[in-house]
Amino acid sequence: MTSDEFIAHCRNEIMITYQAIKDGKPDDKQKYRTEGLIHAAKLLGLLSSKEQKDLIEDVHMQYFGESVAERRARKKSISDLKEQSPEAYFDIPAIVRKT
Repeated sequence: MTSDEFIAHCRNEIMITYQAIKDGKPDDKQKYRTEGLIHAAKLLGLLSSKEQKDLIEDVHMQYFGESVAERRARKKSISDLKEQSPEAYFDIPAIVRKT
């Protein structure tokens, strides 16, 4: 397996992980496997830290339509709203709260 093939395999595993999350069926085993592959790519010198972050951001944008930081901030604001004002939280459509 060449380095490009290994990186393509990492990308595919990230895609599988994100698709499971998007389908509402997160798979921790798949997530940890993917993290291990990315870590191995870094250790073998196939990906730099920046390239790894760019790869994750690229696939994340493809699947969720927003960056990792944007999604994290949006999910946090929804969680905060749930704690502060449950009525306002339930005014948000369930499909929006879930994603």
